[in-house]
Amino acid sequence: MRLDGYYINLASSRDRFERMEAQLSALGYQGCITRFPAIDGLTQGPLDNAGTNGVWACRRSHEEAIFQSPPLSATLILEDDVEISRQFPTVFNESVIDAFVNGNADADVLFFDCCPFNHQAPFLLSLAEQQMRGRCAAAGEEADRHRISGVNLLDAKGIYAYCAASYLVTPKGKQTLRELFPAERSEIAVDVLYKEWIARGKLQARITVPFLATPKFRNESTIAYAELESLNLGEREGLLSNGIRRLLFAGDADLSEQDILQLAIDPLTEPSPEYRLGMRFYEACRRLLAERQ
Repeated sequence: MRLDGYYINLASSRDRFERMEAQLSALGYQGCITRFPAIDGLTQGPLDNAGTNGVWACRRSHEEAIFQSPPLSATLILEDDVEISRQFPTVFNESVIDAFVNGNADADVLFFDCCPFNHQAPFLLSLAEQQMRGRCAAAGEEADRHRISGVNLLDAKGIYAYCAASYLVTPKGKQTLRELFPAERSEIAVDVLYKEWIARGKLQARITVPFLATPKFRNESTIAYAELESLNLGEREGLLSNGIRRLLFAGDADLSEQDILQLAIDPLTEPSPEYRLGMRFYEACRRLLAERQ
């Protein structure tokens, strides 16, 4: 299976370009994963709102990167704000991706990261813990603490809520998306479309756990979301989702003590003893199941 990939980068985001090139060079992907010039919603777009044009431009950038790639290759799409795990090469290589495509003939997309629905967090964190046993150690090199023994491949339906920062499109997926994208309004965000298509069974997607390429916890978007008056992003909810993503990442959590305190549950709304005990039972069940596998 031929592999190729692109990271989507605005001409004005020189710092992100340099950071991505440094990561790709360190992991041995220079020449395989290359820059894709992003469409700039501040200077282009069919709409009269900077935020909506930014959403349109982001979607168009994803579409064009996918559709300009060879139809028979498996194509990696990255946004330029991701941190790539040092464990990424254990999964993104010809042998593993070939096995994935051949063993998942229905799969259109493989996500290496996403914002999951909140109720899925305990399940996903348990799976990540099983695959990164070294994180239980009190000391050791970061590369050892986050070393993965494998990845879980999960059906994205019911887990994927939003975000399209890092994912692989299979040859079948390219055909599927060529049919799906043109039928949708141009101002709908790419990750919103992915969520709807996954929920309706039009797009078959998997997710890796642990996550292998994820944005930093505090990350400023290049889309002018403040201009989207109808969009209620919910800053606290967004930060909590970012925190969960980082804890599912095969790398440093990137959470400072101040971040953790900011996200901590208010003492007045602390969960009940029954809830805390139930979560301990849940973890014990997960461990028993893992030991039997």
